[in-house]
Amino acid sequence: MIKIAVCDDDDNMILELKNKISGYMNETSYKAEIHSFSCAEDLLKSDIIFDIVFLDIQMGSMTGMEAAKRFRQSGSECFLIFVTVLKEYVYDAFSVEASDYLLKPLNSQRFLSTMNRIIHYVEDKKTSVLTIQKGCWCKSIRFADILYCEAINRKIYVHTKQEIIDYYFRINELEKQLESDFFCCHRSYLVNLHAVCGYENGQAKLVNGENIPVSRLRRQEFMEAMLNYMKKGDR
Repeated sequence: MIKIAVCDDDDNMILELKNKISGYMNETSYKAEIHSFSCAEDLLKSDIIFDIVFLDIQMGSMTGMEAAKRFRQSGSECFLIFVTVLKEYVYDAFSVEASDYLLKPLNSQRFLSTMNRIIHYVEDKKTSVLTIQKGCWCKSIRFADILYCEAINRKIYVHTKQEIIDYYFRINELEKQLESDFFCCHRSYLVNLHAVCGYENGQAKLVNGENIPVSRLRRQEFMEAMLNYMKKGDR
């Protein structure tokens, strides 16, 4: 499900954008949630993690450009698309890593081209992250940032380069969500082969200095997986 925000102080523009987005989704068979906001302040208060945000620039007390800066300061990696009548802010859009800059009135062909490009990136991004949900809390973690996952009792502990995140889940279900570069080296461990720098005495050595167990039954398969991964990296 792609989550999209439309923020504009013009109700007619909100309606036009929602109709264009809905039409695009229907034609391409993607599924999307579209949320509308009439001011930047309400958009920033939302606890929804948006994939795409359409932003007007001239709005009330807070401009769309200021809202975009706050998104980036908070660590948001959403795709920002400015929709405005103001041509002069196009260069400022680079400072907030905007994905596009559409001028009003909207050109249908340009809108289609933008959506095709952005949706492609969104889909790639979604397939390269692990999304963890704990009650009302939700976070997406890039596969590349995960070192290994450990199962203790009914909880999974995701060890990343920055932190350890725990949540209730089953390791066999988690394995289905991860990429092929993750290997189940032990019934309680899934390791990212990218983080493995060696193997010794039944232990996988990781780039951060940690060691994790490799079960005797999976030792040969683990060694083969390591070699195949290294060969793939040499291509």
